Amino acid sequence: MTFTATIVAQVQYTKPDALWAIATALSTKVENPTGANAFIALPEQGRVEVEIPKFGESLPLTIDVVDARSQAEARASAQNILDLLEQSAGWQVDHLTD
Repeated sequence: MTFTATIVAQVQYTKPDALWAIATALSTKVENPTGANAFIALPEQGRVEVEIPKFGESLPLTIDVVDARSQAEARASAQNILDLLEQSAGWQVDHLTD
């Protein structure tokens, strides 16, 4: 079973650029960077995935933080990432949802 917390950001990025920005903020790397299923690995088997609006859809960009341990762990990791993105990349982050 996995648990997911989602960050909603009002930014216009491609999926590779968004993953790169998140990886840079976390001082890590993007796994499978040229593949359709690119992600950022987190400790304890967690991961970060990015969903971008499809053609014709409006913002936002969503960042799913997945954790196998618990919803609380997923949310804590997402909050940490949210804080880092606001500070390091200047992203406007609307909210965090479970």
